[in-house]
Amino acid sequence: MEQRQLEFFIAVAEELNFTRAAKRTHAVQSTVSASIRALERTLGSPLFDRSTTSVALTDAGRALLPEAKNALESLDAARAAVEGAGQGLRGNIRLGTLASLTAVDLPTLVGAFRKAHPGVRLHMTAAAEGSSGLLEKLRTHRLDAAFVGVETTSVDGIDLTPIATFQPRLLVPADHPLATAGRADAGSLAGEPFIDLPAGYCNRIRSDNDFRRAGLSRTVAVEVVDLATIPRYVEAGLGVAVVPPLRAEAGARVTAVDLDPPATPWTLAVARPAAIPPSRAMQAFLDLIPAHTHHTGEY
Repeated sequence: MEQRQLEFFIAVAEELNFTRAAKRTHAVQSTVSASIRALERTLGSPLFDRSTTSVALTDAGRALLPEAKNALESLDAARAAVEGAGQGLRGNIRLGTLASLTAVDLPTLVGAFRKAHPGVRLHMTAAAEGSSGLLEKLRTHRLDAAFVGVETTSVDGIDLTPIATFQPRLLVPADHPLATAGRADAGSLAGEPFIDLPAGYCNRIRSDNDFRRAGLSRTVAVEVVDLATIPRYVEAGLGVAVVPPLRAEAGARVTAVDLDPPATPWTLAVARPAAIPPSRAMQAFLDLIPAHTHHTGEY
């Protein structure tokens, strides 16, 4: 099993496309295909299910992927020990993120990382399914790391590093009867329409669970994919919302009201697949996050 074979395998496994994998590894597609077939013969098992329209990992391919990454990382570490630690980091990082993330200054974080490590390719994506979608992509090795919102810092198959914890509260229009109440209980919310994120997003999961535990139902009248837009929808009188403190509340005619009992807090964390130790490039990126994090309690 050769290093180049593993590089081709990882590229095809991540891209699920031989043409893109060939472009990524600066090889011709026939070379990549021949290398994968040779690797499959060596291992005695198909690594991909191929059709005219799609490529998918087999069970054997899914089992090999983390081991292949670990093997290449070991080779990279050995090379670094000879060349000098910290010189010439290379590789790929596929990073997932959430919409309107302000607790981490992502543009300056990415800029600082690219300046320090120009040899590392950084690919960023957002999941339409929110944190649940990002976690699933981590489990299936389609991402290397992601910023996610979670109710608990113990998630099967995932390594989580907490960044900040947020305490949701009720957001109402400034002229709403509850705006001067100071505190709202479950009974006072009966019949109120809600504005929230779609199913699969952490804020929605947390709120749904809180209402379910209280034996209550609610109507989500408006779904948005960006937390930062919620204050404007509340201001417009379209509903109330249970959200953490948002920078976007500044300038909006809305009022935050404490809940009794308090809503369950949720945590912003960096998530990685637990089965794969961070590469040197990944660790360098993780080490930069604290310096670009805002500890204001606002999302």
